[in-house]
Amino acid sequence: MTPAALHLSRIAVTMAAGAMLVVAYLNIDLVQQVSPIFDPVSDYVYYNGVAFVVSVLLLMAGGFAVTTGLTRAGVPHSAGVKVLFGLWFLGLTLVAIFPGNPSVDVSTVAGEIHRFGGAVFLTSLPVACWLLARSLRDHPVWMVTAGRLRGVAVVGVLTAASFGVAQFVQWLPQGLLERFALTAEVALVIVLALTIRRAAR
Repeated sequence: MTPAALHLSRIAVTMAAGAMLVVAYLNIDLVQQVSPIFDPVSDYVYYNGVAFVVSVLLLMAGGFAVTTGLTRAGVPHSAGVKVLFGLWFLGLTLVAIFPGNPSVDVSTVAGEIHRFGGAVFLTSLPVACWLLARSLRDHPVWMVTAGRLRGVAVVGVLTAASFGVAQFVQWLPQGLLERFALTAEVALVIVLALTIRRAAR
């Protein structure tokens, strides 16, 4: 097994899990201020901005370990997949830098940029993984991995789309749908890390 690829796989899993643990902590610690059912995760920035940014940076670190590991392990992936990963990083960067709108009734430039960044990162990774799964499905050794990756990618697309609809349909549980979408993002990073581990053997 390639030591560097294995190390990157472990880093990706650790960072992604760390991001979810931070969000879980915020869900519990700030439950009186931010509803996990109706309020977006970005609202945590108004009560514990450091922890919110740390969660985003941890997810980005996991993604960076994955993208580097895919190359190191020799997993075949197209230029389109690389572009989508780049958009994913861009979206996360915008989310970390620009705070969300303070409420549904107040719209700010920073809040709209944050909203755009969220849409970009929540859709880019599932689509990238879908394309990656398509490129792997024709290789016998990758058939099982491609199927697993494709399945989680579909969940990612569906949860991201559901959260997108909630932006316009106010009675939907926006906060819960966003947390489902974020969980799918973390699951994709972990599945990609396991793909790297398999390729490095």
